[in-house]
Amino acid sequence: MQTSSYTWAHFGREAEFVITIYLKLKGWNIEQLSKGSKGPADIIASHNSTKWFIQVKSSTSLPRLKGYEVKRLMELAESSGGLAVIAILRPADLNGTSSELDKKLDFVNLGNYAIYFYSLHDWKRITPYEK
Repeated sequence: MQTSSYTWAHFGREAEFVITIYLKLKGWNIEQLSKGSKGPADIIASHNSTKWFIQVKSSTSLPRLKGYEVKRLMELAESSGGLAVIAILRPADLNGTSSELDKKLDFVNLGNYAIYFYSLHDWKRITPYEK
């Protein structure tokens, strides 16, 4: 019996690429995509005068955020004149039904994935096409 070598770490890296592609399709410039999740931001993206410093989390439920991760991301965004953002990517329910989480939260539906963007400044949901 062969076991799969696909791990949550692989899904996490894949999540960064999915979110990057989504942002590019929305007209955002990707200034940086981290190599191996080094540093507080996985993605640095800009659109017009808006700059996002994005920490990507991938999970089947609400992901856990570590206090030091939030603090470092907030400090980076503040010192660089941008917005600290958490992007959550979850596998979508392939049966076409909404999960309890999806019923409570507004999200971007990408077929096999659901993406949620939140401003760390006020923990409000944001969309990549808003200023």
